Amino acid sequence: MPQLPRPAIVALVSFGLALGACSEGEPKAAGAASAPTAEVASVESREAPRSPTSAAPAAPATTEVPPPQGATAAAAAPAPPAAATKATYAEGEDYLVLERARFLDTAGFDQPVEAFSVLLPRGWNNEGGVRWRGFQECRGDMITSAFSSVAPDASIRLDAFPTETFVWFDDAMLRQSSQGAVAQGGCQVNAPFTAKEYLEHFAANTLGGAKVSAVESNRELAQLLRNLGEESDRMAAQYGMSTQSQSSAITARLTWPNGDQGRALIAVTTSATASRDMFTGAPNGFSSTQVLQRVVLRHSKEKREQAEQVLATAVSSYRTNPAWQQGKDQFLAQLSNIEHKGNMERIRIAGEQSRAFARSASEASDARMRSWEQSQSSSDAQQKRFVQAIREVETWKDPSGGGVELSAGFDQAWSRGDGSYILSNRPGFDPAAVFLDQAWQPMKRAD
Repeated sequence: MPQLPRPAIVALVSFGLALGACSEGEPKAAGAASAPTAEVASVESREAPRSPTSAAPAAPATTEVPPPQGATAAAAAPAPPAAATKATYAEGEDYLVLERARFLDTAGFDQPVEAFSVLLPRGWNNEGGVRWRGFQECRGDMITSAFSSVAPDASIRLDAFPTETFVWFDDAMLRQSSQGAVAQGGCQVNAPFTAKEYLEHFAANTLGGAKVSAVESNRELAQLLRNLGEESDRMAAQYGMSTQSQSSAITARLTWPNGDQGRALIAVTTSATASRDMFTGAPNGFSSTQVLQRVVLRHSKEKREQAEQVLATAVSSYRTNPAWQQGKDQFLAQLSNIEHKGNMERIRIAGEQSRAFARSASEASDARMRSWEQSQSSSDAQQKRFVQAIREVETWKDPSGGGVELSAGFDQAWSRGDGSYILSNRPGFDPAAVFLDQAWQPMKRAD
């Protein structure tokens, strides 16, 4: 069956962190070089002028000369205060600068293209981008994105892991064949599982033995996934397949053996097809389970508040480059059409029931992944409700009236017009004066 394109968390998303989100208002053209991050001009501290008497040479010890009239008063007068400068304030304590980190696809096109971007604190170490896999490898994971961001002192780390796809066959021979293909890049083999079950295994085996607690359903995201599942089931029915989709999405607390704490956002969807072999009557069902969101925050105990602000801002600010998305979707649609024609010819000639069934299920799995990305690009309202439920972001409006979700807990915010923001609680702080940069404009908190 033809593969259906999807225009990005998660998630975080799939950072998206899937995490995933909506397209940027002013996208870069495909193939354009990565846009520079905002640079803040450095201003050196200015010394206060010296008192007139402090510059005068000392008088000989044997001579007593009465001071000029008014000189004593001048010496006692305090020096005028130095102008407020960048040195007066400490970044990370008195103010926070958020810049848009841009991640590239360096393999899918003839030159690197910005694929997605995220608002992250300035000065953090950011890595990531897009990975393409071979045509014969696991189709659900053919094109994945991921990133990590680490604070300069390594006290906070944010990871948006790539999606994962697992398949399962009731037929033992097909299951064994799929397990053998894993080494060549095929989908992993595992029976269906929930988001909670996945996280417990992931935390213990991949996240260094982290303990999972305070598991809660992410109701907004779970509902979004259910809607996507119902749509996928209807699409499958058009090609004679009867599928049943189930989804789960959770948030949870993590605790590491060394005392570090954190948070996880996990979303899982499963599509199962129940059938029987037409010759033997034996169960011949198939299922595909996809981990669409794997976002993990890790921080030292004392940095919990700041870390969760970073997480919420990253999730809410994830943007996919629509030019990159369109190019990727066009490629996948063309690939799907070519493969579909070839599959139909093989079925007509050889009647390969099992292979045709497995291929159709793989294509359905890929279609669900495309639908997930499309939902991340178009569901502003769903994303906003989900992020605000974390209770670590607030909506601010810039002078043009545009709104953006930024870290909560700050009294003042400024926008520079290039995707950079400054947040502060320090009375009297003004980046336009501190950095001598009039491009910084104050923002207003949305009602």
